[in-house]
Amino acid sequence: MWKEIPIPFYLSVYFFHVLNPEQVLQGEKPQVQERGPYVYREFRHKSNITFNNNDTVSFLEYRSFQFQPNKSSGLESDYIVMPNILVLAASMMAVDKPMALKLIMTMAFTGFNERAFMNRTVGEIMWGYSSPLVNFISKYFPSAFPFKGKFGLFAELNNSDSGLFTVFTGVQNITRIHLVDKWNGLSKVTGIPMNCSVKLQLSLYMKAVKGIGQTGNINPVVLPLLWFEERGAMEGETLQVFYKQLVLLPKVLHYVQYVLVGLGCALLLIAVVHQIWSQEKCYLFWSSSKKGSKNKEAVQAYSESLMTTPSQGTVLQEARL
Repeated sequence: MWKEIPIPFYLSVYFFHVLNPEQVLQGEKPQVQERGPYVYREFRHKSNITFNNNDTVSFLEYRSFQFQPNKSSGLESDYIVMPNILVLAASMMAVDKPMALKLIMTMAFTGFNERAFMNRTVGEIMWGYSSPLVNFISKYFPSAFPFKGKFGLFAELNNSDSGLFTVFTGVQNITRIHLVDKWNGLSKVTGIPMNCSVKLQLSLYMKAVKGIGQTGNINPVVLPLLWFEERGAMEGETLQVFYKQLVLLPKVLHYVQYVLVGLGCALLLIAVVHQIWSQEKCYLFWSSSKKGSKNKEAVQAYSESLMTTPSQGTVLQEARL
């Protein structure tokens, strides 16, 4: 349960499908249609687990995504028309570059059959696609983009780690169990969220760039590409387990220590009272025994005096009286 997080995380992606790409190249206003959601289940597991000497454990958390057709409004095979990010982003970077470079870029885009807009499947946009231009960049400019062999908006997210986490184990202090001590070496103590949600929209600023024919007569515009939401909720049996382990158990143990201290004090007090009472009882018994022996000796002496025969002088004296 600790290595494989049982909390269901979902990534929901909505695309903005461009309805009039040719008209946009002629300077008209873009018309878009929201498509989606395309939902993915996110799975997380821990690797490279190392237990430290300061009551913490360090690990890398990897995540992978699986498409969920029953939660989606479409398939990964659906086609989406959207701006060609490589072409338009490179064009914007070359705005202030020499005209000769722009002409070379135009010829290169033409040779690779790249246009300002592309028609790709959801799966390709998400996890990557290959093209002559992508292969060329990967081969001759490997450090230009953070991808290898394929270009996709979420290509580097799938089957990747989220950084190095260091969390408290709670062995020495149960109240700190699962608290995050550091992330990628940064000190930041946090807890475990029971419900979380992150929303983000990706947009692209584009316009016509003189010298690069693929940009046509595009009027300056910030065009939305997609927006996505990543959310997770701890509920049901998982919530009950975490509540017992992370909330209820620490509270119970916190109060148990005071109960044990009180019980120990009570037992110590009882032992002291018992010891004092035992000593007093022994003293009283010894005193009564001592007095009893003296009385017993006096009675015995008196009894013996009565049983002893009186002398003749004593009897004659009594007779005279």
